[in-house]
Amino acid sequence: MKKMILRLLLTVSLILVGATSSVWTASAAEPSVNLTTPQWTGNGFTFLALPADKQAAGYEIFGVEQAEQGFQGDRSLRLPYASHVGKEVTVTDIVSFPAGNSQNEYMAYMTVNDTGEKLVGRTMRGQLEGLVLTADLVNARQQFLGKTIYPKFRELTGVYDPGSYAIPTSISTPIGGPATVVDVYAGNQSQEPIWLIVTVNGEKAILPIAYSYTNVSVSTLTQSPPWQDALFMEDPRLAFGWSQEVWNAIESSIVEEGMTKEQIRLSWGKPNSIDGNGTAWIYGTKKLNFSGDVLQSLETIE
Repeated sequence: MKKMILRLLLTVSLILVGATSSVWTASAAEPSVNLTTPQWTGNGFTFLALPADKQAAGYEIFGVEQAEQGFQGDRSLRLPYASHVGKEVTVTDIVSFPAGNSQNEYMAYMTVNDTGEKLVGRTMRGQLEGLVLTADLVNARQQFLGKTIYPKFRELTGVYDPGSYAIPTSISTPIGGPATVVDVYAGNQSQEPIWLIVTVNGEKAILPIAYSYTNVSVSTLTQSPPWQDALFMEDPRLAFGWSQEVWNAIESSIVEEGMTKEQIRLSWGKPNSIDGNGTAWIYGTKKLNFSGDVLQSLETIE
């Protein structure tokens, strides 16, 4: 009865949230990845670390008995960080509620595996902050640990040394340069919840990824797994056969007519927006016009 009353109260009080949730089709061959929120029931999630400035506030997830008051703004009832970070929960129930604009959000009921503690969290735009699908973490370790990968970035964040007061520095690396994965663990950002710890030129750095689209708030989903936005599994200089001139342009953040979409993504990153079914990409005040996969012209827009 208490649980039913809680659901009704939260549904009524949150009608005007106004958020939207992401929906996609889960792969039947991979039931542990790309789960829609209603498919979370029965799956395990792991509490992420939180950034240092958010640890004192704790997780915006509550014990079932305190949930009504917690969702009304009582921050003192949030789950304490130190006693929950790294723990695994199993989702026992998902309850949808209207959130405006003909969209639904969800109440996720969970049980802490080692203590039996009953919890409930509320999604925003289909995402429940502070958790990563445990299967994603396991699969990422199996796929990447000990492997050589090729990050799509010019700089990576260095790993913090607990024995030093120094702030981690950025580590420079050529785009598509080799890096060896020496560890994989849960990070501190829900959008890219898994950290690949890599060695580059003898230094350790962090490469954050999302392994699947489960519990990741996104506006555009693709057929490719999201970690492919961050890295190649093969040396791109061998796989693509591009000229040294093209790689020099990419390293210098140059975009020129005749370049392909893949080359431009490496040089400038993801576009701010895409128009005309992919025929035009927008980067700030620059509009890139394509014919098929090839850049035909650049123009400056207002």
